Order: sequence, then structure tokens, then C-alpha cells
Amino acid sequence: MNEQLKPEEISTEVKLELLKICNDVMNNIWTPKELIKDLEKLVSQISLSV
Repeated sequence: MNEQLKPEEISTEVKLELLKICNDVMNNIWTPKELIKDLEKLVSQISLSV
């Protein structure tokens, strides 16, 4: 199962959260455990929004 979402199918909240995660990663703010936890939350949000 390798489906891709179209950009318009992803909620604005999820897009903003992903942008925040990317920004924090670029600024080396997180530990790997924190990053994994937040990415799991984001995947869960995406699953719920589909």
C-alpha cells in the first residue's frame, strides 16, 4: 500500500506541524527520541485526516 496524498488533502494544521518539525530539526533542537515521538504524532494526525 503505497498511496500518496495530494497537498490539498492534508490539513493546514498538519502542514504547520510538519514545518515546525523541519525547523526544529534544522536548528538541532530535538533529541532523536523527541523527534520520533513528534513524528509518530504527526503520522497519526495525517491518518486521521485522510
